[in-house]
Amino acid sequence: MPDEGGRIDFRALAQRAQQLQGTVANVQEDVQAIEATGYGADGMIAATVSGEGRIVELRIDPSVIDPDDPQTLCERIIAAIDGAQDMVHERRTEVVAGMTNSLNGILNGLRAPETGPTVVPRVPNRGNRSRFPGGG
Repeated sequence: MPDEGGRIDFRALAQRAQQLQGTVANVQEDVQAIEATGYGADGMIAATVSGEGRIVELRIDPSVIDPDDPQTLCERIIAAIDGAQDMVHERRTEVVAGMTNSLNGILNGLRAPETGPTVVPRVPNRGNRSRFPGGG
């Protein structure tokens, strides 16, 4: 981000980098804090999934357990888990979209105007004892 003289303001650049780091850390915390519950068998089965994709709770009403038909129970449990994972995915997408918008704002602040100056590195001349060309 150039200043009025066309020089890069490294202090502002460092502040933007800290903002970026904070934004990413916040997103990671937000994603980890997400939990969603999906239901199967008309709400008789509930599965809660974390933002990391782990099943953190599973509740099954005993009335849906048929010892003669375990396959149906399995399908209902899977449906509940799938529903919870779909909700977690949607919430993750929302959180990441918010971060992307925030990052775009930070990055836009770093971009020089198209007609503005370009950054040209200054490399010291090995034969000169001065740190920068021109003795500066």
